[in-house]
Amino acid sequence: MFTLIIVGILGALIGSFANVVIYRVPKGESIVFPGSTCPNCGHKIKPWENIPVLSWLFLRGKCSSCKTPISARYPTVEALTATGFVLLAWRWPVEIYGLTVVPLLIIFAMLVMMTLIDYDHFILPDSLTLPALVVALVGTFVYAFGSGLPTLNEALAGGAIGAGILALINRIGSLILRRLGDTAERLWPVGMDQVNIAALGGALGGWQVGVGAALISFIVNLVLRRPLRLPEAIVYALWVVALAVSGLNPFVTPLASLAGTFAAAGIVSILGAVYWWINELISDEATEEPEDDDEPIAMGFGDVKLAAILGAILGWQNMLVGLLLAFIIGAVGGVIGRLLGGDRVIPFGPPLALGGLIALFVGPAILAWYLGLLGV
Repeated sequence: MFTLIIVGILGALIGSFANVVIYRVPKGESIVFPGSTCPNCGHKIKPWENIPVLSWLFLRGKCSSCKTPISARYPTVEALTATGFVLLAWRWPVEIYGLTVVPLLIIFAMLVMMTLIDYDHFILPDSLTLPALVVALVGTFVYAFGSGLPTLNEALAGGAIGAGILALINRIGSLILRRLGDTAERLWPVGMDQVNIAALGGALGGWQVGVGAALISFIVNLVLRRPLRLPEAIVYALWVVALAVSGLNPFVTPLASLAGTFAAAGIVSILGAVYWWINELISDEATEEPEDDDEPIAMGFGDVKLAAILGAILGWQNMLVGLLLAFIIGAVGGVIGRLLGGDRVIPFGPPLALGGLIALFVGPAILAWYLGLLGV
């Protein structure tokens, strides 16, 4: 019990910091300097005014200087982070599993930050998603035996397949929304063309072929100094054929073809995201946007990176459970919102994170129940 109390206090403190990240990162501001101030009067927040949850209650939800109301979301985020920390420490107690819970606590805090930024601004910043993915993969080295968490190989597979599924929803869904018209995106030397090629290669010969084909395309782009495009409609027509006739393919089984296309698309998507993030950090310029800002998309690419994080902490099987739960949560939430008269579009990040967290706790039980229905 003492450990849970300490972890809960730590969670509340990190939740307070999460509020700073959620507010400042989308604005491109430092999360360290300056110190917290009232956005209305500029009053510098004193240490005793910054105690998680308690200060908000003591101040009755108002600035001590100008009496401007302070949003109840601040203590809510602090309480939510504290609750998540306690639940994780309860499920993977330090006394039994050692440091197993540490990477999970870090990732949970980052998920809170990411999903609320996504809710507010419809973005999932690379500065949060990609470091969280690294934590998810490195964390496998401290998971205790019997914890039910993935090994490094399982995390890599889960992350790749999770990212690949969302990447293909992004590409194929957007292609349909464009009525089979080609995308306006012209990123060089690596972009969605390489994801498309990886998906086709993965369907034909497994993930190694898919990644290799994308690498060749990348090299060709470098040599030509321009993007060599393959129309998406043609690529995905061939992709459908490759999957349909995979049973006749002497090189891969139908299951390997399906897994290969997801894994290859996911690997190339994440490697491409890392490339552009580093490029942005070095050049201090934002990644070039597509020529047509109004081009319809079926899924934000930040969701692809978020799916990779969840796949890395769940493994590919539980990741599928989390993804199914996310679609159900998103659909039910959208229907309820419309029934209540709301018209705001909710990004997929929050349902995806929530579905993944539910799967983290009860995914194996849901999967066992489902397989039991099938008699497996």
